[in-house]
Amino acid sequence: MKNQLKNIFKSRIKDKKFWVSNAKTLALMLIIIFSITQYQQRTMIDGKAPILSGIDYSKKTTLVYFWGSWCPICKTTSPFVSTLAKEKDYNIISVALSSGSDDEIATYQQGNDYQFNTINDDNGGISSTWGVNVTPSIYIVDTEGMITHTSTGMTSLWGMRLRLWWASI
Repeated sequence: MKNQLKNIFKSRIKDKKFWVSNAKTLALMLIIIFSITQYQQRTMIDGKAPILSGIDYSKKTTLVYFWGSWCPICKTTSPFVSTLAKEKDYNIISVALSSGSDDEIATYQQGNDYQFNTINDDNGGISSTWGVNVTPSIYIVDTEGMITHTSTGMTSLWGMRLRLWWASI
């Protein structure tokens, strides 16, 4: 039985139809993912970044992270943002959307060991100014205060590092 499965697998790998079919499926998946991402980012602002309380964009490249304590994808992304904040190579500021009072947000962050500064956007004014409709949303702002990169949804630590590095060269 094991040899039969091995032979079937080997013949599938050599089969051109197998590769063409999988390439088409992969291409379709990438088009769908790209389209969804573009749709989610349609309202995100570009150009000059709005002022955020206590942030001086001119000192370091800045990552602005919009998140919610209720957001399941943010629970994957927030630890990466926290890691970047601990490294202190960049400004990291987060904006919590619909996540309760300042005390509730602080308790949530402490309970999850999130080490990033957070502004409470309890009325949605900040997220509206930035054009945020999806969490998580990330903006990279260079030292001239210009937004260089935007992203929504799940991202990796290395993806954020790469965007921050690119904006700082």
